[in-house]
Amino acid sequence: MVLLENILLHGTITCILLIAYLLPIMRFTSPRIWGYSDYPDEIKELVPPQTKEERKQASILFIPFVLMMLGIPIISTMILEVSYGGTLPLLDAFLNAFGVLMMGNLADLFILDWIVVGTITPSWVMLPGTEEMKDTAYKDFRWSHAKGHIPGTLFLAALSLLSAFIVVSI
Repeated sequence: MVLLENILLHGTITCILLIAYLLPIMRFTSPRIWGYSDYPDEIKELVPPQTKEERKQASILFIPFVLMMLGIPIISTMILEVSYGGTLPLLDAFLNAFGVLMMGNLADLFILDWIVVGTITPSWVMLPGTEEMKDTAYKDFRWSHAKGHIPGTLFLAALSLLSAFIVVSI
C-alpha cells in the first residue's frame, strides 16, 4: 500500500510540474521549437525544416525537462526507501520510479497531446502554414502521437531501472 500511495502522490506532483512546465512553453514559443519533431510527416511536409537556431532553442528548453525526469523518480524512490525502513527491494524501487514517470507520460499524452493539440487545436499549436489542416491532420495527431509514446514508454522503463539501481545502491 505504501508503494501505491507513493506512486500516486509523486506521480501527481510529476503531472502538475510537467504540465506547468510544458504548457507555457507550448503557449508562448513557436511549435517549430517545442514540437516540430512530434508532428506527423503529413504536416511537416508543408513547412521548411527546423533551423539550427530552432533546434538549439529546443535543446535548451529540453534540459529542465530531462532534469525533472531524472530527479523526480530518484527523489520519490529515496522517500519510498525511508518508508520501507531503509531497505528497498529493487523491484519496488523500479515499480515506483516507473509508476511516477508513467503518470507524467500519460498526463502529457492525454492533456497536452490529445486534449490541447488533437482536440482543442488552438492556433498556437499549429505550425505556421498548416492552419488548413486543423480539422484533419491535427486531429489525427492524437493517434499518431500515441504510437510515439510506445518507444517513449520503453525509454521510461530503462530510466526507471537506472533510477532504481541508483537508489538501491546508495
